[in-house]
Amino acid sequence: MKLSDAQWLRFQPLLVPFVPFYRLGVALRNYTYNEGIFKVYRLPVPVISVGNLTVGGTGKTPVTLDLARLLLKAPFKQSPAILSRGYRRKSKGFQWVRDGQGNVSDWTVTGDEPQLYVESIPRIPVAVDSNRVRGGNILIEEAQPSLILLDDAMQHRAIFRDLNIVLHDSHLTWSEAKLLPAGPLREPAQQLERADLLILTNYQSENPLCRETYDQSVELVGAENLITCRPQVTGCRLLRTGERISLKALIDKKLVGFCGIAKPERFAETLEALSAIVPYIIRFDDHHVYSSKDVERLAMTFNQCSADYLITTAKDAVKLGGLFNALTILALDIGIEWLSGFDVLQEKLRNLLNLD
Repeated sequence: MKLSDAQWLRFQPLLVPFVPFYRLGVALRNYTYNEGIFKVYRLPVPVISVGNLTVGGTGKTPVTLDLARLLLKAPFKQSPAILSRGYRRKSKGFQWVRDGQGNVSDWTVTGDEPQLYVESIPRIPVAVDSNRVRGGNILIEEAQPSLILLDDAMQHRAIFRDLNIVLHDSHLTWSEAKLLPAGPLREPAQQLERADLLILTNYQSENPLCRETYDQSVELVGAENLITCRPQVTGCRLLRTGERISLKALIDKKLVGFCGIAKPERFAETLEALSAIVPYIIRFDDHHVYSSKDVERLAMTFNQCSADYLITTAKDAVKLGGLFNALTILALDIGIEWLSGFDVLQEKLRNLLNLD
């Protein structure tokens, strides 16, 4: 079970006594890799890891997608592949999401986030394997990528990464973040010493919390290794037909939102920014598997609100399928707006690929 921020605050006094045991376990694990007790395997192509120190959503999926698109274009002109764990999938071991020949697996076999990679970028191989070393070797042997993007791999230390990128939600200051189980931190903030770049996501320069997180991050990694970004809506489509819908066409339209993501409040903020009328948002658990009962609930709410559209996230949309064809559902596509430090990211990539 994942705890929300409010639940963590509520139960924090009860959970704090367990933090030292968790901290010790993390320290021992990192020690075994730092001292060479456990082997770190290097793959024959460059590896870029995109991960974080916290549980819950930090925006890894849109950042990974934007990185993949960037690497496909000049001056990089790479042939990247994405390797993910495939959280909450029904399969085990190595599984292609889309192989080198373009064959695509069902999302239930691979997980929802890897499926979103496939739907968002039609040209790159995507695979899942909890054993990243094994998965990387199979991916390289069968698809021959020029580099691999590792999704959510900060804590997977068995694989060497040539560029280690860590994401962090700028609304969570490092001073307030607590270690599991009393808070969302998987590792202490000091482990950012393993990061080559720190990207603060959901950044708002006018927000005092974001500015405080930025200042604390400068102390941890240095301003020269710090990047800020925020999500931006890149488009909207009607699921039933794939028709693109203008964002301007949603102004003053009545929308019923629904989502099953780690931070539904971010989705609510996005809908508010569309200048639409949003009387109701149905919030499901993260990685929710939709059913016929959900169809009935959504249809009932849609009718009760006399809404123009139901609207959801692109990550949720990959799981809806034909079950929801009777409903008028829009999916929001989210990209990244780089606010500061994008030139630093490009320079790191150029150095990695020896393009200077």
